[in-house]
Amino acid sequence: MTPEELRMRLAFLGFTEADRENLAEFAPILEKNADSFIGAFYRHLLSFEPTRRLLADPEVKESVMQSQRDYLLSLGGPTIDEDYVASRERIGLRHLEVGLRPAWYLGAYSQFLSLLIPMIFEAWRHSPARAEAVIASLQKLLSFDTQVAMEAYVARREEQLEFLNRELAATGRDLEGKLETRSQELRETTNRAQAAEELASIATIVAGLAHEIGTPMGVIQGHAELLESSVNDERGKQRLRTIRDQIERISNIIRSLLNMARSDHRELQPVDVRAVLERSLSFLTEEFRLRQIRVKRDLVDTASVFGDEEKLQQLFLNLLLNATDAMPEGGNLEIRAQGLSGDKLEVLISDDGHGMPPDVLARVFEPFYTTKPAGQGTGLGLVVAHGIVRDHGGTIEATSEVERGTQFRIVLPCLPSD
Repeated sequence: MTPEELRMRLAFLGFTEADRENLAEFAPILEKNADSFIGAFYRHLLSFEPTRRLLADPEVKESVMQSQRDYLLSLGGPTIDEDYVASRERIGLRHLEVGLRPAWYLGAYSQFLSLLIPMIFEAWRHSPARAEAVIASLQKLLSFDTQVAMEAYVARREEQLEFLNRELAATGRDLEGKLETRSQELRETTNRAQAAEELASIATIVAGLAHEIGTPMGVIQGHAELLESSVNDERGKQRLRTIRDQIERISNIIRSLLNMARSDHRELQPVDVRAVLERSLSFLTEEFRLRQIRVKRDLVDTASVFGDEEKLQQLFLNLLLNATDAMPEGGNLEIRAQGLSGDKLEVLISDDGHGMPPDVLARVFEPFYTTKPAGQGTGLGLVVAHGIVRDHGGTIEATSEVERGTQFRIVLPCLPSD
């Protein structure tokens, strides 16, 4: 409270120097009757459950009684300045600390007045007009004290509520973020469950149809090969080659489906991942050359894993072919393998091809999902890759950015180094 505001408050209440002098004249009477006054005030407080509960603690009782005595004596003609205002503000804050609601401590001011008025009339029983003047001065001072204490109480309470609101808002934002994370995890889990159901359905169907389809395809393939040697014109040979290519495509689809549907498990053994990667790259050397793809490899510290060598080769071939298709006009392909802490092996296969937007990236491991033109993709290559990694106890994830390329990160448990 500024000095100007303090003067305005006192002027509004009509508190003047004459009032201070009236109360200064009352000071010796307050001192003389302080003990009896505090006793009466204490008995009044014990009449109510909330204040009686507050005074049950002896230390609190002693503190309250001493505070009331000090306050009583301070009414004897005080100089109302900055220190006086601060002492009244502390009264409001103290009531907040002990949990006494405004209704009770405002009532205490009223009780002070009701106990002091008889004391004043007794002191000036021969001069009623003088007694009335002192009572008027006391009412003004108690009104001012009530205002200051109440404002301090409310201001601190608002600070606490504002802090609690900020904490609540922060907690709400934190919970909202966690909820969104959990929701995303649930959506991903649901998508994986749906994919698993689809794969389970595929397994059931493929088990019965693979041989039925494979046998006639083999017959057609054999006759096409026989016919090719007996056909002389180039147009006829081209048509036979088209038949053979389409038969091979159907056969690849069947093999991919069988790889997902098989329930048999080969005997696992230590596999040199570096050797498998080198061999997979060598299979595609000519493809890389024709497509003008530059290959960079970093396989120096590659560890071994416990797994199925044929399956791992299929995994890497699928990913390398996927990267090749992403760079139809050439580009850079990087293969890096390194050991991680905790007996883990990380394999990174990166290209700088056309990349994928977020909606496509989110579905790359879904069965039959492909962005390739009709007749050029089955949507099973990455599904098979995902299944192979999973069967080896590892994880696979993809990151991509349109026109910047794609990276597949595979983490597999590896054999401990000696």
